[in-house]
Amino acid sequence: MRAPAGVGTGAPVLLWLLLCYLLSFSAILEVNGNLNCRCIKTASDYISPKRYESIEIRPVGSTCRRTEIIIKLKPAGKVCVNPEAPWVKKLLKRIAST
Repeated sequence: MRAPAGVGTGAPVLLWLLLCYLLSFSAILEVNGNLNCRCIKTASDYISPKRYESIEIRPVGSTCRRTEIIIKLKPAGKVCVNPEAPWVKKLLKRIAST
């Protein structure tokens, strides 16, 4: 007994589409590090310590695959800074030594 024309031919296409969807979703997670990272962009420009209200250091973990450093500024606002910027590395060393 033969299947009617067109029946059974959609399964490979559907499987292929599902595979493409899953791969694209995992690529999005990989690019973002994870969906719970707080910093989308980082700044490398120097920010004077006089403007800091607080510094939040979020290490690599299950919520995000990269270190995030968030500086809360005194007047208002938050800035994510690049942990690889030379001035940020010096700042982190200074914090670690205290």
